[in-house]
Amino acid sequence: MRLIDEAIKQRLIRLRNLELLYAKARERIALLEAENKRQKERIAELEKNDKDKGAKLEALAFQLEQIKNKLFGKKPLVYRILPKKEKTTRDSFSYHRPIPEHATEAKSHPVNECSQCHGALNKKSTRSFFEEDIPLPLHKVVIKHEVEVGYCAACRRQSSGYPIPSATSVLGERVKKYVCILSIGSRLSHAEIQEHLRDVFGLSVSLGEIGNILQTEADRLRPEYQALKESVRAQTGTHYDETGWKVQKEEQGKFAWVVAGTDNNDTVFSLGRSRGKGNIEDIGRGKVGISDDYGAYKNVFPAHQLCWAHPQRKLRDVAESGEIPEEKREQCKNAYSQFSKLYKDIRQSLGNNISPYLKRKFQTVFAHIAESHTLDPAPLVKIKTALRKNKEKYFTFLNHPGIPVDNNKAERALRHLVLKRRMSFGSKTQRGAETTSVLASVILSLKWNDPENWFRKYLKPGV
Repeated sequence: MRLIDEAIKQRLIRLRNLELLYAKARERIALLEAENKRQKERIAELEKNDKDKGAKLEALAFQLEQIKNKLFGKKPLVYRILPKKEKTTRDSFSYHRPIPEHATEAKSHPVNECSQCHGALNKKSTRSFFEEDIPLPLHKVVIKHEVEVGYCAACRRQSSGYPIPSATSVLGERVKKYVCILSIGSRLSHAEIQEHLRDVFGLSVSLGEIGNILQTEADRLRPEYQALKESVRAQTGTHYDETGWKVQKEEQGKFAWVVAGTDNNDTVFSLGRSRGKGNIEDIGRGKVGISDDYGAYKNVFPAHQLCWAHPQRKLRDVAESGEIPEEKREQCKNAYSQFSKLYKDIRQSLGNNISPYLKRKFQTVFAHIAESHTLDPAPLVKIKTALRKNKEKYFTFLNHPGIPVDNNKAERALRHLVLKRRMSFGSKTQRGAETTSVLASVILSLKWNDPENWFRKYLKPGV
């Protein structure tokens, strides 16, 4: 009996100890569970931050690569320094000049004897060829005007046989128009125009005089400039784009806008502007706007067609990037190849009656390309997000016949302005930017609409 009581006592002691240890253990388990939860949340937060940092690093590395390519080109520097290898052999018949339609002069070259043995010739025939040349050296034409002046006794006013300018020596109209052609058509700066006129014609013209010529001609052509705005605005579709244009004494902005119609080559430039959407109202809002996805074009046009060439170029840059990890690069290449094929198929279908089946097919393939994927790098995620967001605007052409799917026409028009900007570095004043806007619009529209005869047309008196 004593042994049983002792065993019971020991077991009770052990039970109390177990209960005490159990309570402490539960308390410790609760602390560990709370700590484990906090650690998991922290790990999830760090993984998310790490993923975000990885995406940002991918995007920044890609942007840095784009900047390098823009500054130095895609090829290594050594390939751009080494001179190009000339062809070892050239085919003299590889290029044939176009045959002139009209000859300004004809020359006969008879032959009566053999050039080798001086013998008589028989079975003679005539062969013709054309030689194109220009008269050099060119000389300026100086016309001395002797104008009779008389006074009317009745009204006491002076009359002359020809309008007399305020200066004794003036420039003719053809010189003034030629200065505008050199500035706009040939993209020369004021100093280069001055040098050209001196070297070729022996004509001395100051830089200020060149500026006054351009400004006066622009003022004369302002009605034509407004007519071009109306023409572009009334066409089936209107292309829009913008680029930088520095103005030293900036008043409104340092950008240049271009608007081009789809029905002909009428083009309007507006230089020295900001990048705000208010400029679209100034240069003219078309019925169907064709542009890139820059924010200023959002909700501006009754119908808006986004350019397919822009996302294609972006996808190409991502697919060719060396900063994208190898496991993700294949995904970029697939997206680029699929989008390029779709873009090509759509361009081949334009101008025809696109069937409902093709319309659905194009939109289905587009949606498939724009779907997100776990292997998409950050630059590709950004492109696909923009495609999904603006899907309807990429297919505006389906409901508006005659609308192209890219904005290449506006970009080609801006290329002329970009090349001039490299030569002249922009404009000095806001008035100079407006002068270039008018002259570039009128002269380049004339040139692009009639490439063969625009020079003679513009130099024609009264034009």
